[in-house]
Amino acid sequence: MNLEAVQAYLVDRQIDGWLLYDFRGSNPVALYVAGLTTSGSRRWFLWIPAQGEPRWLIHAIEGSTFRAVRRELVGEVFTYVGWRELEAKLAALVRSPRGGAQRIAMEYSPFNAIPYVSLVDAGMKELVERVTAAQIVSSADLVQLVQAVLSEAQIASHRRAAAACLAAKDAAFAFLRSRLAGGESTTEYAVQQVIVDFLCARGMEFDHPAIVAVNGNAADPHYAPTAEAHAPIRPGDMVLIDLWARETQTPFDCYADITWCAYCGVEPPARVREIFSVVTQARDAAVRFMQERLAAGEPLHGYEVDDVCRSVIAAAGYGDAFFHRTGHSLGVTTHYNGVNIDNLETQDRRRLIPGVLFTIEPGVYLPGFDFDDSGRRLGLGMRSEINCLATERGIETTTLPLQMDIVALMT
Repeated sequence: MNLEAVQAYLVDRQIDGWLLYDFRGSNPVALYVAGLTTSGSRRWFLWIPAQGEPRWLIHAIEGSTFRAVRRELVGEVFTYVGWRELEAKLAALVRSPRGGAQRIAMEYSPFNAIPYVSLVDAGMKELVERVTAAQIVSSADLVQLVQAVLSEAQIASHRRAAAACLAAKDAAFAFLRSRLAGGESTTEYAVQQVIVDFLCARGMEFDHPAIVAVNGNAADPHYAPTAEAHAPIRPGDMVLIDLWARETQTPFDCYADITWCAYCGVEPPARVREIFSVVTQARDAAVRFMQERLAAGEPLHGYEVDDVCRSVIAAAGYGDAFFHRTGHSLGVTTHYNGVNIDNLETQDRRRLIPGVLFTIEPGVYLPGFDFDDSGRRLGLGMRSEINCLATERGIETTTLPLQMDIVALMT
């Protein structure tokens, strides 16, 4: 944790301090910031004031537990025994020479607008408010500052992961081309396993095998084939591939996450090309908007980018067919603790700050769509997913080249 950066944030926002609280691992953010690998069995607090040294409040029986699991344990440690003492000492913990705290940051989000950081239960919030008489404000941007701003080494690991993912996508399309050219049958699961084998052979890991979805299966954004349940891939089909992976050299290596679409034929149907064009226009409008705002030195929030991207798809008449957020935070996990590009599922009002990584992935999902005018309701799902890094200069797309046209897999 960069204590100087945290305290500068607190001073700038006129917040008296950040109160981290955990009970039996209920708040992984508190564990991360505190540098603990595991929690004890009793409630504990870490107070990071806007000025001065951090201070701890732990149960009297937990001293050895905390010493055994700490990565770093800075600041003076106070202990309590009973609940009455906890309340009295908690009030004292957040006092400064100037008096009691007036604004305290905790892992709370008003009206659960950002559930990813809504980790402190209502009862504890009420307790802190009562014993301190302070206003509790959200630590959402502090969490992002501490966890989601990536180091240069992490960014480098992401770039290598992006190259591996793009190469795995190419290997999957090459496999499909060879099967189609030879008139051989194949399946979603077979293509998925090509991706799995490719990534594993290069020492990459992932939390779930890739999505390979044909026709209407792609209209379910979280569909994934299994050995037991999968569809065949035939000439004339549309195929969506969504894959993600990271290196395993360190626990802090970061993911890449991409989605591409292909057609098992020579020329994709005009209706499909039209819809894919809408998706790519929405994607590029989001990136352009971010670039312009950041280049002008203006603050930029996740919800604003989602609105811009979504408006392009809505204007084309497919608004109801885009039913997930525009993008998610990316880092050590595929869905990380930084800003999401979202004003649909949640209201993400966190800022895009230098060093945060995220996806932009608009889509259009039409389960009953007849894309080849055959009268068969094959269904269709189209998505284009790229990864973006916010920098001091603006926005960098780290998963180039962009997919501008549907990949045709037959000649």
